Amino acid sequence: MKRFLSAFLISFYLIFNTIGLKCAFSQSNIYAQGIYTLSDFNTSKTSTFTIQNVSRTEHMYLFVFDENLGVVELLRLPPNSPKVDTVPIDPDYTILLIGKGELYLTPINA
Repeated sequence: MKRFLSAFLISFYLIFNTIGLKCAFSQSNIYAQGIYTLSDFNTSKTSTFTIQNVSRTEHMYLFVFDENLGVVELLRLPPNSPKVDTVPIDPDYTILLIGKGELYLTPINA
């Protein structure tokens, strides 16, 4: 009986401990508040992106700055916003995300 109970508890622990694990090499397209460059999005050439605020309650702001820190684009995205395309973003641009939500960001294949 003790062996059965210990085997059951060990298997129970292993089953529920592996749920929710992510692969170490998986790449997520969801980004939170922060400062990013184009290399953070796994692309090194000028690219246009589709963005969407995927949080349910929080607004997000997206700023795109050029190399001289001039504002190229400013977007305010409400919660559960529809998908929006950005202006073409050069590799030397800086992207600033502000807000408590999360943005889903994917490059558009040209």
